Amino acid sequence: MSAKQMIAVLQELGYPKASKLDPKGLEWMFESETMLPFLEWFCNGVSAANLLSKADVEQFHSMESSEEGILEGDQLELALKNIKISENEHVTEVQLEQEIDQLTESLERCKRRKQNLMQKRNKLSLHHTALSHRQSKLSQTEGKVKTQYKKSIEQNQTNNAKVNSSLEQLVETVGQLSEIYELPVEGKREDSIPMFLSQLSLDEYYKKEDKFSQELSLFTKKKFFEGIADVAGQSEGSRYEILEINDPNLSLIRGGGQEVNISQCKELSRIQKSFPAAKLKHIEAKMASIQAERRIETAGDILKLIQAGEFSKDHISLNERLSDTDTSLQMVIRDLEVLSGDEIPGLIQESLSSQVSHILTGDYNLKLARQDYFISNQDQVIHPLVQQRARNEFLTMAFELENRNHRDIHRLLVAAKQLLQDRVKEQGARMKMMDDPMLTSAKYKRSTIDSRDNFAKRLHQVLEVDDAQHIFLTYSSLEEGAVKLKHVYSMSCNHAETALSNKEEILGALEHNMQSCEEMIYAGSSTTLGQPSLTPPQLQSTMTQLEGMLGRLEHSIKDIVRNLEQKKQTLKSDPLLYKERKLYVYFFTNPACLRQLFDEMSSRLQAQKMQ
Repeated sequence: MSAKQMIAVLQELGYPKASKLDPKGLEWMFESETMLPFLEWFCNGVSAANLLSKADVEQFHSMESSEEGILEGDQLELALKNIKISENEHVTEVQLEQEIDQLTESLERCKRRKQNLMQKRNKLSLHHTALSHRQSKLSQTEGKVKTQYKKSIEQNQTNNAKVNSSLEQLVETVGQLSEIYELPVEGKREDSIPMFLSQLSLDEYYKKEDKFSQELSLFTKKKFFEGIADVAGQSEGSRYEILEINDPNLSLIRGGGQEVNISQCKELSRIQKSFPAAKLKHIEAKMASIQAERRIETAGDILKLIQAGEFSKDHISLNERLSDTDTSLQMVIRDLEVLSGDEIPGLIQESLSSQVSHILTGDYNLKLARQDYFISNQDQVIHPLVQQRARNEFLTMAFELENRNHRDIHRLLVAAKQLLQDRVKEQGARMKMMDDPMLTSAKYKRSTIDSRDNFAKRLHQVLEVDDAQHIFLTYSSLEEGAVKLKHVYSMSCNHAETALSNKEEILGALEHNMQSCEEMIYAGSSTTLGQPSLTPPQLQSTMTQLEGMLGRLEHSIKDIVRNLEQKKQTLKSDPLLYKERKLYVYFFTNPACLRQLFDEMSSRLQAQKMQ
C-alpha cells in the first residue's frame, strides 16, 4: 500500500485532478499510524461499484431536506428486513398490531438509551474540557521540548554527516592503501610496477651478486694465489724450495706463525747439512760433464783427421803420444785428488755461510716482492668489495625504512580498527538499551509485566514475590513485594537496635570479667604496678644455659676468624705457599684443573729448554 495505489484508485473513481497528483507529496499520509486503517480500507475496499451517481445524490439530498427523516443503522436494517418479509409473506392485521407494539417498545428503549448517551456525552465533554485545560498548560513545555528536540535532531544530523564524511574518507584512504599494497598477480597487466621493495623479486639481484662474488673470488685467486707463484719464480723451484710458495700457511694473507718459523729453521738446518755433499756431487758431476765434453771434442778431432787422411799411422809416435797423455792425466788426477781432499771441502765450508745468507736474502726479497705485489693489487679487490657492501647496506637500509613505514601504517590501521570496533560495541549497547520496553511509551496501561521487560522480571525475582498461582507477572504483586520488603526492613532495623543494646550489655560483662581476672593475677604480687612474672623456672634456667653457650660459641668464632686472618696474611706474604695451597685444593676438588696446570708448566719448561 502506497501513494501510487491511492492515486490509481482515485483515477478509477473518476476524480478530475487525479492525474496531477504527485505520489511523493502524499507519502506523509502513510507515515501516520492513525490514518493507516482508513487508507488501507480506501485503497482495498473502494471501487467504481461503491460510487453514487449524480441522480442518487440529488434524490438523497431531497429526502434529507424533507421532514420524514432518513433511516440509519439498525432502523434501516430492520426496515429492509420488514420489506423483504412483506414482499415474501402476507401479513395479517393482528400481526401488524403486534409488530407496531414491538416497535413502540423498541422506540421507548431507544429514547431511554439516547438519554443515557446524552448524559455520558455531557460527562465526556466536561472531561474533554479538563483535558484541554491541562493540554493548554502543557503547550509551553511542549514547545520548549519540541525546540530542544529539533536542535538535538539537527545536531545529530550534523554529527552524523561529519561521521559519514570521516568514514568515507577513511574507507577511501584504506582502499587506496589496499590498492598500493596489492601484489602484482597474473590477472593484471604485465607492465604493472610494484609500489614497494618488499613486493619486488630479488632473485635476479642475488644471481648477479653471486656471479659477482664468484668472479671476484676467481680474480682474487688468480691475483693473490696463482700470480704470486710467478712473482716467486715458480719456474725456478730449486732456488726457492725452502720458501714453499704453494703452501697457503706461508702467504701474507694468512700470515706465518711459530710453527712456520720452526719449519723454516728446520729446513734451513737441513740445507746446511746437505750442502757440502750436494756441492761435492755438483762439482763431480760438472767435472764428469767437462771430461765427457773434452773426450767428445778429442774424438771429433781424431775423426776429422781420419777423414782427411792426416791421422798418423806410425805406432811408435802413437805410443809416445799415448804415454805423454797418460802421464799428464795422472798428474791431473793427483791434482784433483788434492783439491777434492783438502781445498775444495774447506772452500765449501767457507761458502756455506754465504750460501745461507744468499738463501735468507732470497727469502726476504721474495717476501718483499710478494708484499709489494699484494699492496699494488689489493685496491683492485677492495674497491669492488666496498661497492658490494655499499649496495647491500643501501638495500638493507631501504628495507628497514620501508619496514618502519609499514609498521607505522599498521599501527594506524589497528588503532582505526579498534576505534571502529569500540564505536560498533557502543552503538550495539545503545540499540540494546533503546530496545528495552521500559523506554517505549505504552499505548495502554498494562496490569501484567511484559515478557520482554527483563528489568521488571529481575526486580520481581529480587523481591522474591510468591506469584506461583498466577500465570503472568503483575505490577500489583510487585507492589505487594515492595511493601513486604519495606516491612522486613523496618523489622530488621528494630532487631538491629535490640542486638546493639545486647552487644553493649555483653561488652560491659566482658569488661567486668577482665577486671576480675586482672585482680586474680596481680593479687598479692610484688609486681602489681608492672608486668607479672609468668616465666617458669625450668624455662628460665634453660635460657640462662643457652645464653652461656652462645657466649662460648661467639668466643670460639672470634678465635677461628683470628686464625683465618693470620693464615691469609701468611699466604699473602708467601706466593709459593699460596700456590701450594691452591694446588692442594685442586688436588681434592678439581683434579682435571690440576692436571691442566701441570701440563702447562711442563710445556713452559720444555719451551725454556729449547730457547
